[in-house]
Amino acid sequence: MNEATHRIPAKGTEQNFSFSPAASLRVHQTVKDSPSIAPQLRRSRTPTMLMIAECSSQVRQWETTVLADDPAIQRTQYMPRVGHHMWNGLDDNNDRAVAVITAFLQGRPAPLPNYPTRDEIPTFLRDRR
Repeated sequence: MNEATHRIPAKGTEQNFSFSPAASLRVHQTVKDSPSIAPQLRRSRTPTMLMIAECSSQVRQWETTVLADDPAIQRTQYMPRVGHHMWNGLDDNNDRAVAVITAFLQGRPAPLPNYPTRDEIPTFLRDRR
């Protein structure tokens, strides 16, 4: 076993529930086949924060589309060194997630830079409306 093996939380426990690969593929297909919620997001007025984990490159286009379409998103927090599970107990990931959420809910400045911003979304994603 290498050193990193001990850092990976156990899967399928009450503390760290995880999907099986088959379930993950089904979720991906469901999202792909589902109609866009963008029209509803454009009418949203509920203050919102979008959190993006570093490993989210697979869905980054979806996340930036949400950011482009939802005028209520006030803050975007990119969480470096965080994998598929935002709450994974590794390093200070749980504490950073709590700090980001708490600051937003209490109306305090973000502990991380607001990234990405709407201005940083590629034009072809912003203009798909």
